[in-house]
Amino acid sequence: MNKKPEGRPLGSPDWILIGAVIALALLGLMMVYSSTFDLGYRMVRDSAYFLKRQAAFTAIGFVAMLIVARIPYRHWTKLSIPIMAGAVLMLLAQVVFGTGRQLFGESGSPVELAKLAVVVYISHWLASKGDQLRKLPYGLLPFTIMVGVIAGLVMAQPDISEALLIVLVAVAMFFLAGADVLQFAIGIIGGGAAFALVVSRIPQAMERLQPFLLEWRDPLNSTNTQLVRGLLALGSGGLLGMGPGNGRMKYQWLQAAHTDSIFAIVGEELGFVGCLAVILLFAVVAYRGFLLVRRAPDSFGRLLASGVTCWIVFQAAINMAVVTGTIPFTGIALPFISVGGTAMITYLIGVGILLNVARAANAQPIAGAVPDAAADRQSASSAPRGTRESRAPELEQGRP
Repeated sequence: MNKKPEGRPLGSPDWILIGAVIALALLGLMMVYSSTFDLGYRMVRDSAYFLKRQAAFTAIGFVAMLIVARIPYRHWTKLSIPIMAGAVLMLLAQVVFGTGRQLFGESGSPVELAKLAVVVYISHWLASKGDQLRKLPYGLLPFTIMVGVIAGLVMAQPDISEALLIVLVAVAMFFLAGADVLQFAIGIIGGGAAFALVVSRIPQAMERLQPFLLEWRDPLNSTNTQLVRGLLALGSGGLLGMGPGNGRMKYQWLQAAHTDSIFAIVGEELGFVGCLAVILLFAVVAYRGFLLVRRAPDSFGRLLASGVTCWIVFQAAINMAVVTGTIPFTGIALPFISVGGTAMITYLIGVGILLNVARAANAQPIAGAVPDAAADRQSASSAPRGTRESRAPELEQGRP
């Protein structure tokens, strides 16, 4: 039986967040079957092949979510270093031995574990710094090195879009942790220039960027067939769509219809109303997640909530922006909707972390209360001598 954080009883679950996630997962299963029954039949003579796999991973993910939701989120401070070490080793193995983005045949994506690891580890590291975060040798410099190493390993696969997502989430967490504004601005400018330089040296990235730049000049004669067909799918759906399963672009017309381009299939079959429903569900997840950033009992909880929320919301926003032609095409999935077993499990583990932070926040005597000063003082008194002034009070479990 798990110990409850700081000896206080947990509050009620966040049923609104749970409802939004369940709705997204169920909608995702419907769209997985709709977008893959032809592909599954052509591949293995089983039209429900991808649905069965995704349903199994979704069930595992929800079990993991329920377990994680009962684990006091402060326990993740003990696991931050092992999780990050495991993620780095898996990324290295992927670069050295892997083919494509999967480590074990058709399943097992190290990048998905890396995103979860970055959120947990960076949350612990930032919270442990306290006011020292504003000092260059203790803040921006080591932060840049840590994030740069992870992003570099992901880009080496190559996977530019996931590397960009990891950087965006980490930078958002760094800013919310109270980074110095000048350092933050310098980091954004320097990091953006370095990222642009690296991208310009990767042929795969330039193959996607150059057509996008040309489309602004001559959008009617675009050479990006995946974008054009995705937009045709979105437009042909109209207000209410053609109905589930009745779309046409998934029949070998639209590439990656079950992964990167599944939002286009949502638009084709469920119409504008279906797309709006997906956006609103992600907006609910964003609202409940960022509400926890204000209400979490301590800095580690706030950073965990901000990291998980930014990860899910940023990824969803990037995917929808790509499908609508707002940004250059990137291979990034739509959370809870696209096919992907490892991804689904890690999303739901992240939601489980959010749920535990929410229960801890709901247990506070005053809604929206500031961090528990008594608990902070108690944790600070138990911290090793010489580190109490520089570490976040609640993190006596060890510092990354």
